Amino acid sequence: MFNWDDLKYFLAMAEEGSLSAAARKLNVSQPTLSRRLTTLEESVGSDLFARTRTGLEMTAIGERLIDHARHMRDDVYSIERLITGHDSSLQGSVMVSCIEILGADWLVKHTRPFREQFPGITVEFKIENATSDLLRREADIAIRMFRPVQNDLIAKKTGTMKYGYYASKDYIDRYGMPESTKDISSHQFILPHDEILAHTNKFGKRPFHPKGNIAFRSNNLISLSSAVREGFGIGAYSCIMADNDPNLIRLFGDLVVFSSDIWLVSHAELRRSARIRAMYDFLGDLFATNAAAFEGQI
Repeated sequence: MFNWDDLKYFLAMAEEGSLSAAARKLNVSQPTLSRRLTTLEESVGSDLFARTRTGLEMTAIGERLIDHARHMRDDVYSIERLITGHDSSLQGSVMVSCIEILGADWLVKHTRPFREQFPGITVEFKIENATSDLLRREADIAIRMFRPVQNDLIAKKTGTMKYGYYASKDYIDRYGMPESTKDISSHQFILPHDEILAHTNKFGKRPFHPKGNIAFRSNNLISLSSAVREGFGIGAYSCIMADNDPNLIRLFGDLVVFSSDIWLVSHAELRRSARIRAMYDFLGDLFATNAAAFEGQI
């Protein structure tokens, strides 16, 4: 009889291509993963991988096993969703996946009332900029900056996160206040790497890239925000975060540099779980209440 956990580890190694990458994905040690692979190979009676200098290569029996293991994984997740979806208790945990710019600070500050209302529910945040696979139970709820396309997911647009140009008071003291976008060629700028803009809405007629001196770049929104606060230059900052910082000054009126729609996503079966539904509704109300602030109107 196969142990499902052993097959789960086998799949991670097959899909990640190495013991180290699979160990990181599963949050286990490499020796543990190696032992579980040995146990599974002893059960099968054959090697499932050939160890090479570049990683792991599946053997013929491994290639034949992987599709069956994937079907088994999908069935296990379906069973878990079915059971969770009929849980009427307000006990247990709810895993919420969200990007760093929201989950590291703002969302933590605003979800304490949920915990006070539902003391039996543990709030878990999975902070990542990668997309959690809700169909495989990597999270119960996801806050995404794009609309999902999978048919088994339900999604609700809860608002739009807009970004304006901001600078620190220290920067303005050193370089002066640009009165309009025509005055910015002599200023310092903070820019994201191109991949960070992948899920943003179109910029309209105004170009995003300014013609000033680029002082700082990053592929991380928290790092970019810190650079604005530290006075590296003028940079895009989410309005809901920046407008609460007395050290920051919004430039060029209500100019929107770019924006991202905010989508609240879950699996249709999981929404029938009382604790997941409670969190889903709480987050929906939370974003609706703060919609104007996300758009920079407060």
